Amino acid sequence: MMKQREQLIADMQSVLEETGFATSDPKDLAHVGFDIVARRGQTILIVKVTLNANSLNESMLAGMKTLAHAVQGSPLLLGIKSGNERLEDGVSYSRSGIPMITPGTFRDLIVDGIPPLVYAASGGLYVNLDSEILRKAREGGLSLGDMAEIGGVSRRTIRMYEDGMNAKLETAVRLEQGLGVELIVPIDPLIGSQTGRLSQKPEPAHGLAKEIFDKLNRIGYDVQTATKCPFDAVARDRDVILFTGVDLKKPGLDRRAKALANLSRILEKYSVIFVDRLGERVNLEGAPLIGCGELNKARDKKKVMELIEERV
Repeated sequence: MMKQREQLIADMQSVLEETGFATSDPKDLAHVGFDIVARRGQTILIVKVTLNANSLNESMLAGMKTLAHAVQGSPLLLGIKSGNERLEDGVSYSRSGIPMITPGTFRDLIVDGIPPLVYAASGGLYVNLDSEILRKAREGGLSLGDMAEIGGVSRRTIRMYEDGMNAKLETAVRLEQGLGVELIVPIDPLIGSQTGRLSQKPEPAHGLAKEIFDKLNRIGYDVQTATKCPFDAVARDRDVILFTGVDLKKPGLDRRAKALANLSRILEKYSVIFVDRLGERVNLEGAPLIGCGELNKARDKKKVMELIEERV
């Protein structure tokens, strides 16, 4: 199972790179809440691959939501099954508010620009309707009753479709065939998911992390703590985003530093790791290091940015 997922991640990374995306190295993102970060122009994707969507929960997806929210990116799940049911190509699903599609649908979307037409929700499969085309079709000489008979629904439902309500797939197909027009509007799973609010409250910081984040707040940064990420927080102001790590003497700091530097390169943001005591190194795997004492002496954000830029 692990090998299958690793191969699928590698395949999806290849799809992205072949279509002009710069991508992170999945090995750097092991044990965090997402597998690939990719950018092409203004399009930023935060991708997680799962063999079974039932293995995912809200806390596991918190990291990709945090990153997507910070950089105005699109979180996206690529899945094979949900429970015992296999996910269908051409259908957009959702898990904890994040769009989910199959690898085949992903290839169609990224390589050929073909988005899914259908989305799954409670009660079955649904589509978006072009309400303006539906309204014009009726104004061509059909009554609400005529439209209702064609679609097999009530006149009130037809009126709701004209006001923008989505329709079940089978109803939309009947309307298209009966009216001789195309009503179904494709769904882009990368649109509309970028800026939603975070559904979980951030974890409170403690110890050295709290000391550092409090200082960053005092000098003007807004700090959002993070879980399931290679960073511990996102610090930001109007102009700058810092992927912020704190050295808590945990193993794997070199790997985290490399992942931070990689994210910074792809997303064109800054990264920094704050350490209790600064040794001989002021840069680790491409991520600048700043000592806690240096931060405490910094009077403003300008000084912090000077330290970061001279150590990149």
